Amino acid sequence: MKKYLGQIIFNIAMAAAAALLFGVVLAGVESVAAKIAGIIALMSVVTLGNYRFVTQAASGRKAFQPQYTITEATFDNLNEPQDYINVLKNLKDYSLCRQEAQKMIDQWHSFKKKSETLNAISSSGGVYDVVNQDVESVMLNNMVLFMKRTAIMQSASKQEVLTVHKNYLKELTDSNDKILNDYTSLLIEASQLTGEDSSKAEIESLQLLIDSIRNYRSSFEKGDTQ
Repeated sequence: MKKYLGQIIFNIAMAAAAALLFGVVLAGVESVAAKIAGIIALMSVVTLGNYRFVTQAASGRKAFQPQYTITEATFDNLNEPQDYINVLKNLKDYSLCRQEAQKMIDQWHSFKKKSETLNAISSSGGVYDVVNQDVESVMLNNMVLFMKRTAIMQSASKQEVLTVHKNYLKELTDSNDKILNDYTSLLIEASQLTGEDSSKAEIESLQLLIDSIRNYRSSFEKGDTQ
């Protein structure tokens, strides 16, 4: 019962509003069109309100739950990839980074699908596994950088200009896009490997992705990705 208390209160309030609307406001209105418009408006509010409660419940959030805030504990609890994803899901409720957080989640799921596909169409192990682990490391590291910058945004005053922070979050997602695009090129080439040429082709198909990871790490070490 407690879990749905907010939704129950909302629907009771809407029922009271309906009684007021039709019992008082529209009681003396003869226009059928006006009454229909009133019904549509009220049902729209009820539908949207209940939709919000349902989506919050699906995401594990409670009604009227305070906005998620990045703290030291956030980073202490990052043990598995799903822990990173859970933080990003919480950050989807933060208006200043909602779209970027969703994109980073989508990028992670895209990477996992590509990884499964690569294992399916090629012999797993060796250099493939090494590069795959490197890509995962890059994406997780970008999630941490995303959280750190979001923490700065959450502590910023309204007078501070946040454009630079938004641009930085976009740089992180763009970095992921570049590596994922190179991963797609690897999948295409790996799917064409056959016979005696497979060994040579394998090395060539990996080089683009390896270079992207190397360039990313080089930028990180120089402080360009901070």
